[in-house]
Amino acid sequence: MNFILNFTLAVIFLYIGSSYVSGNKVTDLQCPSILKIPINTLHGRTVNLDDFVLNGNASFIPSRVVRLNVSTVNKPLQVKISALNENGTLNTCTFLIYTSAEVCFKETLSDVSNAVQQCSEKSGSISCLYTCQNGYVFYGGDIRRTTNCSGVNVWNPSPYLESCLKYEKQVYFVKFDVSYNIGGTLAAGCLETFIKLLSESNVTISNNIERVCSLLDPGQFMIDSLFSTSLTLQIKTTFRGRFNGLNSDKSRETCIGFLEGSIDKSTVLPFSSLQCSDNTQATVTVDTISNSEIGNKCSLNTVLVTTILGELCVPCPAGQYSNGSMCMSCKNGFYQYEADQNNCKRCEPNTISRVDRKACVSMCPPGFTSTDGLTDCKPCERNSFWKNATHCENCPDGYGTRENGVPDKAGCKGPCQQGHYSLDGLTPCKPCPLHHYQYLKGQTSCQECKYKEKTYETGRISSSECVPIDTPECNGTTLFGCKKGQAEFQNHIAFCVCLEDQISSSTTTPKGQEKAMMIALIALLCISVVLNLTLIFRMCRLSSKHHKKDKSAENTNKTPNVEYDYVEDTGSTYQELGHVHTHHNYNNTE
Repeated sequence: MNFILNFTLAVIFLYIGSSYVSGNKVTDLQCPSILKIPINTLHGRTVNLDDFVLNGNASFIPSRVVRLNVSTVNKPLQVKISALNENGTLNTCTFLIYTSAEVCFKETLSDVSNAVQQCSEKSGSISCLYTCQNGYVFYGGDIRRTTNCSGVNVWNPSPYLESCLKYEKQVYFVKFDVSYNIGGTLAAGCLETFIKLLSESNVTISNNIERVCSLLDPGQFMIDSLFSTSLTLQIKTTFRGRFNGLNSDKSRETCIGFLEGSIDKSTVLPFSSLQCSDNTQATVTVDTISNSEIGNKCSLNTVLVTTILGELCVPCPAGQYSNGSMCMSCKNGFYQYEADQNNCKRCEPNTISRVDRKACVSMCPPGFTSTDGLTDCKPCERNSFWKNATHCENCPDGYGTRENGVPDKAGCKGPCQQGHYSLDGLTPCKPCPLHHYQYLKGQTSCQECKYKEKTYETGRISSSECVPIDTPECNGTTLFGCKKGQAEFQNHIAFCVCLEDQISSSTTTPKGQEKAMMIALIALLCISVVLNLTLIFRMCRLSSKHHKKDKSAENTNKTPNVEYDYVEDTGSTYQELGHVHTHHNYNNTE
């Protein structure tokens, strides 16, 4: 039995020792670099990506089956596909799906606020008319605009129409400057208190001007804004306001002239003193009223446009901003999606201003590039990484990537170091197994020591670390079951094999020896099972006979005398059971 056990363990150990498999290059997953799917109905179409990928066992992100319709026409969908190659390594590729429209879809037009849309279709062409609601006009002065489409969803003049804007009539605008003397005190220390008091007196000053000019009947005067700055001993305030109503422009002009030339300046002096920051009480007087401007003008942040309704004041539209006197288009890299604004917003990273400056559009996403950085974006090739929407850069020497479309330099993996390997030669890596070495970097496999050599540790980098294997003496002491054998080497392990005239042959080829040993092992195991089953069966029979005899003796109240004869030990590997002889003497107790 010891021989069988030792032999079995040796064979199993040989199979375990041969489990290392050298690495191979990872094969690319075959998928498109860009995919364009046309649609010609609002319903769109469902696409199974299996139809475009040459791999039968791939996983898809976001999903294997995607739905493409009008909502995806201007929004490319990014897909990532992964699959295990024949070596069990995960291989990945990524690409964009573009939905192209083969017909006109009015659903792709931008919304036009404060307008009514009317679209008509004929022979595949669509014409959409937008009419502004009452009180609104387009920035150019129109109240109606049309956009047309024929062919593959190309709109003229544009699919991004501006919204209608609320207009107002011109007002009789008034501007004048007032210089206030702060009584010999430095004005900077009094400015904060002055601005607060003057703002609280806004209505008082407006009422004073109306009272002074009441005989001229210029109409109600309102101050829209005021702005104060400090000089050395003065505070200068600019007033901006308007006369409401349809009163005479001449009377309004006379009123402001009278205000400017009057000796009594108390009209714009609602308080005569104020407390400054150093707790001093300063006397306030008016030195001059000057720089007056009057006339029919548009209010702040609106511009005068000529419309079919006459001259009207409209705010700056979306995509533009007001600089105080006119509307300016947002600069490249900026946008404004609201009307009546005095600044623009900055676009997010990797986006640029849309042509109408009302929004920003995404450039090729990280990992993808194209000539213009906007359309037909393709992934960066393997062993390169994304720099911007128009440029990919090669990884540093010796570095590489495991997939295409790498978004940054961190996707470049370093080469395996000496004594290590991986299936593509890139990190992460495994150490070379026992009895192997690798003196080069970035390798996909390791060199094997000579068959009579071994290593004591993994991750070896030189053939000099392969040491000779001690050859055993194959005699009856180290080789159980035969008197003499010879040493063999397999998977860098030395073991003894019986000579031809004993259990196994030394002339068999290594592969034949392995097969012979396996056959011998199976045969010996079968013999062992049969002998053990036989032993169990005989013992069971013997026990059964004793049980029956005891039962019989109990029933008859007789006690048998049993004599057993055993066959002597034959000296064989498995001792054979002797025959059992019985002799019964019954003593009648009745």
